[in-house]
Amino acid sequence: MRIVLKILGVLTLFTTISCNQNTKKPVLPELPGIKSAIGSKEKPRARFDYKTKMLVDPRTDEIPFNIHRDELTFSRSIQNSTLSNQRRESLEWTTAGPNNVGGRTRALAIDDRDEDIILAGGVSGGVWRSLNGGLSWTRTTQPTVLNSVTCIAQDNRTGKRDTWYFGTGELRGNSARAPGALYRGDGIFKSVDNGASWDILPATSTNQAASFDSPFNYVWNLATDPTSDFGIDEIYAALYGNIVRSTDGGNNWVKVHGEPNLLEDNSGNLNNSGASFYTNILITPSGDKYAYLSTSTGTGFNGTDKGIFYSTDGTNWTNITPPGFINFSERLVMAYAPSDDDILYFLVEGTSLQLWKYENSIWSNRSMQVPDDTFDFEAFDSQSSYNLTIKVHPSNPNIVYIGGTNLYRSTDGFTTRSNVSQIGGYAIEDESLIYENHHPDQHELVFLEDADQMLTANDGGVFKTFDNRSANVSWVSLNQGYITSQFYTIALSKVEQSSRTIGGLQDNGSYLKFENSVNSDWTEILGGDGSFCASTPADLYWYASFQEAGIFKVSYDSDGDLSTWAEVDPKGISRDNYLFVTPFVLDPNNYNRMYLAGDSAIWRNNNLTQISLFTQNTTTTNWDVIDPISDPEDITALEISTNPAHILYYGTSNGNVYKITSANQPTPDTEQIFSHQGYVANISINPNNADQLLVCYSNYNIPSLFYTEDGGENFVDVGGNLEENDDGSGNGPSIRWSEIIPLNNEEYFYMLGTSTGLYSTEELIEGQTVWQPEGLESIGHSVVSMIDYRSTDGKIVVATHGNGVFESSLANTEEIVPAVIEKSGIQLASGFPNPFTEEFQIRFTISEAGPLALHISDVSGRIIRTILNTPQFAGDISITWDAKNNSGDFVANGLYQYLIIYEGQSCGGNVILNR
Repeated sequence: MRIVLKILGVLTLFTTISCNQNTKKPVLPELPGIKSAIGSKEKPRARFDYKTKMLVDPRTDEIPFNIHRDELTFSRSIQNSTLSNQRRESLEWTTAGPNNVGGRTRALAIDDRDEDIILAGGVSGGVWRSLNGGLSWTRTTQPTVLNSVTCIAQDNRTGKRDTWYFGTGELRGNSARAPGALYRGDGIFKSVDNGASWDILPATSTNQAASFDSPFNYVWNLATDPTSDFGIDEIYAALYGNIVRSTDGGNNWVKVHGEPNLLEDNSGNLNNSGASFYTNILITPSGDKYAYLSTSTGTGFNGTDKGIFYSTDGTNWTNITPPGFINFSERLVMAYAPSDDDILYFLVEGTSLQLWKYENSIWSNRSMQVPDDTFDFEAFDSQSSYNLTIKVHPSNPNIVYIGGTNLYRSTDGFTTRSNVSQIGGYAIEDESLIYENHHPDQHELVFLEDADQMLTANDGGVFKTFDNRSANVSWVSLNQGYITSQFYTIALSKVEQSSRTIGGLQDNGSYLKFENSVNSDWTEILGGDGSFCASTPADLYWYASFQEAGIFKVSYDSDGDLSTWAEVDPKGISRDNYLFVTPFVLDPNNYNRMYLAGDSAIWRNNNLTQISLFTQNTTTTNWDVIDPISDPEDITALEISTNPAHILYYGTSNGNVYKITSANQPTPDTEQIFSHQGYVANISINPNNADQLLVCYSNYNIPSLFYTEDGGENFVDVGGNLEENDDGSGNGPSIRWSEIIPLNNEEYFYMLGTSTGLYSTEELIEGQTVWQPEGLESIGHSVVSMIDYRSTDGKIVVATHGNGVFESSLANTEEIVPAVIEKSGIQLASGFPNPFTEEFQIRFTISEAGPLALHISDVSGRIIRTILNTPQFAGDISITWDAKNNSGDFVANGLYQYLIIYEGQSCGGNVILNR
């Protein structure tokens, strides 16, 4: 995905100081790009490993296999008990979009009677329905049901087309969980009103807090039989390990293929069943049925009775697996040619990627024509079958579309290489950019009545082309109102009454919502996998990042056009030594100071504005390590105080919590204040009292929330009713984020983001805190990954992983103001060391934010270096001179002067360079 800083909407901001009065705006250098990623070549499972560490039970180093369904069941019990004893009304929550950014979509279908009716399913966002060809969408599943939609099918027989089914449970790739935290489904849902509402099919849901006990926990695909008699509602489902069939619309099911019969397994745990990990089912218009069972199983490899099978009656199956089919097979997708359903294509991933054509019972291997590194465009990549799809053009059986990361088309059934082209995903000319108006990671293709028109579903939502046979296929987004985006992070503008919000999205980069945006549209400002982000007072700067700490500072002029950008992350750290989503925090005591976690250390930048503009390079400017950890462990959470200022708390992947006092000084003090087995996901500080903080542990089966009132001398467990058992075991949710919000009446409002939604309380009580669900009719049980609020007006934003962002307002919040600087103007503290050999640091304080310049001059008074000429925030400031002039050359030894100019005042001193 491209890192690109785009022109944004109208925004009144500070402008960068410049002596150039030319009204013609300069053309800014363009940033190179980066893809979103599950991982890198060096760390191919980086995203999954990141999530795994957050969730594992520390005692077993595994994630409870049943946990997501079980935690939802437990959360519903909390919901019922707290609603009956509710102490206050829940806040009113409304969606904040992004209205124009879709999330990962595996399920997509068009109503056979009316192609303006489209149903789409987000893997963590529920089912959405459009009645106008994708111009707008309405969510038709309830926020409190499982969101993991993986497939959807309509009964397309005349008189039955109001009946739809969707399956749940994404076994491969769900980013709301980790590989072991399999966010299972809850079976199959059915609609009898053309997708307007849905009910669970009871026979597919055990609805029990038990282990992995049903193959319906993972539904790979659904297919209805178009040749069934009207009185028989025949539907097939490809489940974990089995192909099953119902002849009564889903009320009862029987296994028709697969070994063993998991429907009759009463062990309560299917993890060791040896059944096929991947399955699939396809039914042609003629009623021919094709099934697939992978040799890949939950326990390794099993080649017995696995492969591709054919049936005419759905009961008796013939193995038609072609000779030369890969021995170790994982996921397979298949498609028939609508113009001749005796022609089929099969695309399978395993020890290799293979493409096969099956025509009139004859196999031909077309694998050599699948794009590889010898093509003029990017090689086909399924990311280990995370993204895999295939379809055949309705009017021409030789026009075949296959999708992995990118979308490809062959006009001769992949007979020759010369007739293969790339038509979507990443850009053809630059693999770090996105194909215009499209998105990588393909999951589904659907044709309209005009067969040259086609919809695609991918990690960016839903897209449409009006000419899928064009030499240069063009696309339009159909994501307006399809709010299924998956957020990692969120930050709210610090300007009172402003709706501006920045957030980092999985697979979709970093987006910014502007004031008075039409329909909550957001604008992309940075690519990759969106990670931590931040805002500053007056919206002077915005910070965004992509995976593994690619951090950028951007600013905009008074017209809302991009004014400056700079990469600010430190030089000398390998990307492999950062978390996939790397935490950083700006210092509220001076927003030009940043603290960053990387390489088992805390890094501090004393003044980000001094970093050179318009260069995409890591930098040494003003970065230093203030606290390396002696025993290497990932630093996972950071928070900095305001009252008193400059106390930095941080937590680690091993459950340790540290406190750094005087974090802004050259030699800060560090002490460990707490240790608890687990992963510290977040630390929140009371902005009025730095001795009071909440520490969140995101792992399952441990106590998850601790509170201290004395700076860490004593901690108490305040998880309360979010813990099923006193020792933290059971089905309590994973806690991802917390906020402590002071109110004007000397009371507090506490908020938690969890894997089962948003919770709040007004009182923390050791062992007995009652957390109340928030936004059940809006946020529901979506994973809440982060929360931010603004003290000046009580505005709150909540980032979910699957349904975008929600916002609300809390009355009576106390405005948080950093410590007041007693003297106005500028106060020069010191310049050291003096004499110096390499770097000279100048420290001073200003009382209010404003433009500031710092110059170095020689003994004749001639300015040889302008170090700063930018706005600065109030507070203590540190600036470094590296003994270079404006040309970047080292100056000679001797006496120099430094001069600070701020609000009509000036001060400075002498410095001796002696190299």
